[in-house]
Formats: sequence, C-alpha cells, structure tokens
Amino acid sequence: MLIKLLNEAIPLFLLIVLGFALYQGLRKNQTLVADREGLLRRYLLFRGDKQVRLKIYGEDEQVYRDLLKNLSASWKNFKKNYDEYFFSVAKNTKRTKHFLEIITLGLLVNSGRLLVEEYYFFGIQARFLCAVAKELPSYVLVIVGFFLLKAQTHEFLSSKGNGARVEREILFFPNHLSPEGEQKVLYDEFDPLERAGGEDSKEAQDSSR
Repeated sequence: MLIKLLNEAIPLFLLIVLGFALYQGLRKNQTLVADREGLLRRYLLFRGDKQVRLKIYGEDEQVYRDLLKNLSASWKNFKKNYDEYFFSVAKNTKRTKHFLEIITLGLLVNSGRLLVEEYYFFGIQARFLCAVAKELPSYVLVIVGFFLLKAQTHEFLSSKGNGARVEREILFFPNHLSPEGEQKVLYDEFDPLERAGGEDSKEAQDSSR
C-alpha cells in the first residue's frame, strides 16, 4: 500500500513543483518586460521635455551645450538600465528552463522505474501498456510548460537590437511637457544632480562631440 501511494504521490509532487516554478518564472518575466516598457515611456517623456527646452533656449550657446550634455548623459543612463532588463529576462528564462529540465528528468526517472517494474513482473502485456498510457499525460503538461515559456519570451529575446519598434514608439508617443512633480522624478532617474560637473560632465561632453 505504501509503495502504491509513493508511486502516485511522486509524479503528483513533481508536477506541482513544475507548475509553481513555471508560474513564478512567467510572472517575473512579465513584470520585467512591463517595467522595461515603462522605463522607455518615461525616458521618451523626459527626452521630449529636453527637446522642447532646446528649441526654446537654443539661441543661448552655453545653455544649448549644457542641454546636449544632459541628453548624452541621460541616454547612457537610460541605455544601461534598458539593457539590464533584457539581461534579467534572459537570465530568469534560462533559470526557469533549467529548473523545468530538472523536474522533467525526475519524471523520466520515476516513469522508467515504474515501467521497468511492470515489465519485470508482468512482461509486455495489457497492464504494461496501461502503465505507459498512464504516464503520458504528465509529459503533456511538461511540453505545454516549455511551450508557454518559449512563447512568452521568444519575441522579446529575439528582438535585441531591433530599433524599428523603438522608433515607432518615439514617433507616436505624445510629445508634451509633464507635470512639474513628474518632471522632477524623471530628472532624478535619468539626469541626477550629482552627475553635473567633474569627470561625468567631461565624459558626457566628449560623448556629445
């Protein structure tokens, strides 16, 4: 009775762990992608404000140069954070896939043990074939899990370096000034005050040139 209970409990436990790992991986990927899109939209709003200021104060050469330096520095800051989201999704996807592979290996070992036991005691009879059919539904869930993970991340991970989508978002994103409070948050994120002066400003100026 205990052996039969273990035979039923082991695959059930492995499938529960597989489902939980898949759910956590998919949810984290979704959060990272949403945060990356939010970062892009905030940066476009910030950059739009800077471009408006360039038009307004462009006749003042010193102000114009300072704005260009700020644009260069903010672009570096944005690009670094934007790429970090990509690598985080890739890392989480790889980790989730690796965990699913371990669970799948555990299921295969358990199925092999059960089938060897059935074959040893009963040979290839109807009972053995029933045991094979009983194990197959577990692997349908495994296949669906791998498919969901690939479907969620394939387009995102294969679009690195694809500037067309970013350019479309820039073209169609409303270019207007944000409220004063939101502007402060944007400046703190992309152009913090401590970056002004020193080596950072010199580095940004060289990049601008």
